[in-house]
Amino acid sequence: MSFLKNITNALASIGNNKSKNQVENETVNENNSVELVGEKIGSSSDGQLNVGIQELSGYLFLETFILTNVNIKTFNGAKLNFKGDKDEFTLTSDTQEIKSDLAGKPFKYITQISFDISEKEIEKMKKGAYSEIQLVFKRKSIVFNKTI
Repeated sequence: MSFLKNITNALASIGNNKSKNQVENETVNENNSVELVGEKIGSSSDGQLNVGIQELSGYLFLETFILTNVNIKTFNGAKLNFKGDKDEFTLTSDTQEIKSDLAGKPFKYITQISFDISEKEIEKMKKGAYSEIQLVFKRKSIVFNKTI
């Protein structure tokens, strides 16, 4: 009987060491800040939006990196609405399945989404002909204010 008790105690101590190591790793990860790729074009209390343009086989894509507290998960794609005083335009995501990844502090999730974009829409973005950017997915939306 004491043999089984010794095994139980040994397994319990191994579990305690694993949980101790896990807590130490989480503390180290909390101190790491997330550096996003691209240029920051929008921010709000919910997070921030960074973008970059990518060309692949003659097609243009707007690569977005969204750092937010909202877990974005959908199989129906997303839309990115650029709203301005005079004009507005909408971009549709290239893929339908979108899923956030864990990021860390101060925001919990990072999401990368590719959107189809044209030269005309790129010029509108560069001119800054918008004041608000709205990411729409499922029945939810995140609104970002223009930062550049």
